[in-house]
Amino acid sequence: MAADLLGDGNVAAYFCLTIANVSAPTAAELNAGVALQEYITKDGLGISPEQAAVDNTSLASRDETEDAGTVKYSIELTCKRKEVSAEDVAWNTLTDRTLGYLVVRRNLAHETTFVAGQRVEVYPVRCGRPNMLPPELNAAQRFTSKLFNHTTADPDALVA
Repeated sequence: MAADLLGDGNVAAYFCLTIANVSAPTAAELNAGVALQEYITKDGLGISPEQAAVDNTSLASRDETEDAGTVKYSIELTCKRKEVSAEDVAWNTLTDRTLGYLVVRRNLAHETTFVAGQRVEVYPVRCGRPNMLPPELNAAQRFTSKLFNHTTADPDALVA
């Protein structure tokens, strides 16, 4: 029996300003991005595909039927703030109205550089306004950033 595939330290999340081909980003484009995984909380990588249902019932049908329609990605990151402004990478990167690409690579150590042949998720996004979360005792200060997926994403892209 194979061991469980763990997420611990095996997810990279990068914010890239430039990607020429969403389905085949280059290793150079990805490695030039900003690594965010050390600033995102352990449960803060929220990417949810929501698929619409298309009614395909015909006049001759005796049952209601439907098919898969368009997909919309809801993306929200929960990030930690840092005391030193220059080190507050997530806060300084995910600023209101910034255009870029959220790139997620799973199942490899996050320290691993991007190379050709790796599978990644690429989401063209515009950052929304950061939202500071209420302070809590014994917790880091956090904020959420809603990312708006404004053009077609590729959740199964191959690094060129």
